[in-house]
Amino acid sequence: MTRHSVKLQLRPPTRVERLWYRWLRIPAPLAITSTSPSAAWVRLLPQSWTAVHRRYATNHGYYWLPCTLCSRPYGGHQSAGSIPDPTADHPGAGVSICPRCTRAGRSWRVPHPLEAVLDEIYDRHEHGHDPMRTDCVQCLALDADLRDAFKNHQ
Repeated sequence: MTRHSVKLQLRPPTRVERLWYRWLRIPAPLAITSTSPSAAWVRLLPQSWTAVHRRYATNHGYYWLPCTLCSRPYGGHQSAGSIPDPTADHPGAGVSICPRCTRAGRSWRVPHPLEAVLDEIYDRHEHGHDPMRTDCVQCLALDADLRDAFKNHQ
């Protein structure tokens, strides 16, 4: 089996990206990788558009392999979870799984300390409507608190 190491630099999604995820009715991730502007569009497509994702993966050198759990093919560029790698010789190593298995809660991960802070912010700013609006003062306060949390977290 071929092993690959990947190092990612994560950043919080921008306001436009969060609004796009909400419009697609997909929960926005807490953090995303920085990509070039020409490649960022593919992250915003629904995961169910497999033909587009497959074409993008093959054209840009990403893998297109079946998921370890469900055998559904997915690309290396798609955001997905992982499960522990039983063959690894060091703790924390994982095997990637597809976005569908990740959404179904089959992934394994170590919770990030920032998640508790973000959950508390979302609970504090709950005010009746789900999509964030630019004309809502409480939504703007939520956005400011989220940006502050990402900036100040170490």
